[in-house]
Amino acid sequence: MSNESGEIQRLRRTIEQLSDRMIRSKEQEERTLTEFSDMNNELVTLQRLLAKNNNSLEAARQQAVDAGDSKIAFIAGISHDFRTPLNGILGMAEMLKLSPLSEEQENSVSVIQDAAKLLLKLIQDLLDLSKLEAGQMRLELGEVDLQETINYIVRLLEPQVRKNGNQLSIDCDPRISTLLEGDSTRITQILINLIQNANKFTSEGTARIRVALMKDDEITQMIRFEVEDTGIGISEEDQNQLFQPYVQTERGRSSEYGGTGLGLSICKSLVTLMEGQIGVDSQEGEGSTFWFELTLGKKDGNQSVASAQEHQGQDMDDEAPSVSVLLADDNVINRQLVMLQLKKLGITQVDAVVNGEEAIAAFLSKKYSLILMDYMMPVMDGLEATRKIRSIEMDEMRHTTPIIAMTGNVMQGEKDKCMEAGMNDFIGKPFTLEILSKMIEKWQQSSEPTEVLNMSIVHEIAELNTDGDRTLLGMLLDMYRTDTPGKIEALRRHIVSGDHVAATEVAHDLKSGSLSLGIRYLSTLFAQIEQFAKEGQSRKAEPLLDALLPAYQAACASLQRVSKD
Repeated sequence: MSNESGEIQRLRRTIEQLSDRMIRSKEQEERTLTEFSDMNNELVTLQRLLAKNNNSLEAARQQAVDAGDSKIAFIAGISHDFRTPLNGILGMAEMLKLSPLSEEQENSVSVIQDAAKLLLKLIQDLLDLSKLEAGQMRLELGEVDLQETINYIVRLLEPQVRKNGNQLSIDCDPRISTLLEGDSTRITQILINLIQNANKFTSEGTARIRVALMKDDEITQMIRFEVEDTGIGISEEDQNQLFQPYVQTERGRSSEYGGTGLGLSICKSLVTLMEGQIGVDSQEGEGSTFWFELTLGKKDGNQSVASAQEHQGQDMDDEAPSVSVLLADDNVINRQLVMLQLKKLGITQVDAVVNGEEAIAAFLSKKYSLILMDYMMPVMDGLEATRKIRSIEMDEMRHTTPIIAMTGNVMQGEKDKCMEAGMNDFIGKPFTLEILSKMIEKWQQSSEPTEVLNMSIVHEIAELNTDGDRTLLGMLLDMYRTDTPGKIEALRRHIVSGDHVAATEVAHDLKSGSLSLGIRYLSTLFAQIEQFAKEGQSRKAEPLLDALLPAYQAACASLQRVSKD
C-alpha cells in the first residue's frame, strides 16, 4: 500500500503543480489581454489624434495655399497699381525732356527721372522677392549670346559708371561658345545688379567684368562671371550675411549709398534657381569681387535669333501714315501719354477708349493696324475683350489684328494669361518711347489686306480640264476640305501639348498642301508654326492658332468662287 500511497501522492503533487501552472498561465494571459486592451485603446486614441492632426494639417495646408494665392493676387494688383502712375511720370518726363528746355528745367526733369527710376527699381526688387518666396519665379530658357549680353550691359550702364568717375573694362574668354542655352534675362539682371553695386561703392576707380570658361564638355560649358571693383570693400563680418534679404553692410546702410538690401538676396535666389553658385571675395578698404558660376547648355552655332534683324534699318516715319491704332486704357494719364508718344512717332490715326466693351465696339466699326490693350479695365478687362475680338475674327473670317497687352503686372503668370487670351505680345509699364516704337515696328502691318491666294497658281489649275463634268480645281478643293480641318485640329493639339516633332510634321504637310493649291496667306501661317516647332518653341506658335480657321475658311471661299467662275 505504501507504494500505492506514494504513487497517489506523486500524482496529487503533479496535479497540483499542473493546476498551479494553469492558474499562473491564466493569470499571465489575463494580464497580457489587459495590456493588449490598454495598448489597443492607446492606439485608437492615437489614431483619433492623428486623424485630428491630419485634418488640422490639411486645413493649415489649404490655408497656406489660399494665402499664397491671395499673396499672388495682391502682388499682381500692387504691381499694376504702382507701375501705372510710374508709367505716366516716366513717360511724361521723357516727352518733356525732348522739348526745348533751359538748363535748370532740364536738370529738374533729370531729377524726376532718376527718382522715378529708383522707385521703379525698389518696386521691382520687392516684386521679385515676393515671386521667389512664393515659388512663382520661372526660368525662360532660350539662346544666350554672352558677348551680345555684355555689350548691351556696357551700353546701358557706361553713362552711370562715368558719372561716378569710374572706368568699366571687359575680359571675355574667347573659348566660350557663341550661343549657349539658358535664361538670358536673369543672367543680365544679375550682372546689372552686381555692376551697379560695384559702381555705387566705388569712386574714381575701376569696375571690371570677367567672363571665364571653367569647364567644357560635349553639351555644356561652366561659365564663371566676376565683377571686380576698387571700392570700399566689405568686412568679414558683413560678408557672412550679405546675401540675406534686407541685409546691408554697415557703410551700405548710410544715406550716401541708399538701397533696400534686396539686390544681392535676389541675385543669390536667381543663381540658385539656375542651379549655380554665387559668392564674394573682399577685404575692407581694398575693393570686392562678386562672382557666380553657371552651367549652360551648348547650342548649334549656326542657329540665330530671327528677330530684330528683320526690322533693322527701317525708318518708322516712312510707313507711319499707314498705321492706325486702337488704344484701350482706363487711366487718363496713360491714355494722354501713349497718344503723345504715338504722335512723336508720327502716328496720328489713334482712337482711344476706356474699357473692353468700347474696344470691341471700335473694333467692329473700323479696321486697325494694331490694338494696344490695357490688362485691367472696368466693365470688361483686356483679356475678355481680346477673347471676344478673336471670336469675332473667326466668325467673320477676318484677318487677325495684332493685340499688344499693356500692363503694370509683369509677372510671368500674367503674361501667360495674355497669350492664352489671344494677345500677340506684351509691353510692361512703365515703357519708354523707344520700347513702344520697337513694339509697334515689330507688329506693324500694311493697311492693304493680305493676299489670300496666289492667283497665278490657281489659274493654272483652273485651266486644266478633267474627263468628267467637274473641274480639277473643284475636285482638289473638295479633297482639301475633307482633310484640312482634322489636320488643323491635330496641329493645335500637338502645339498645346508641346509635341514639337509631331507639330513640325503636321505643319509641314499642311503648308505643302496649301501651297499646291495656291493658298498663300494660310500657308505662311503653317510655315511660321513649322519653324517655331522645329526650334522647339511651340509655345510661340500658340497665338497663331486662332488665325488658322478664319484663314482656312477665307481660302476655301475664294477657291470656291474661282471654281464656279
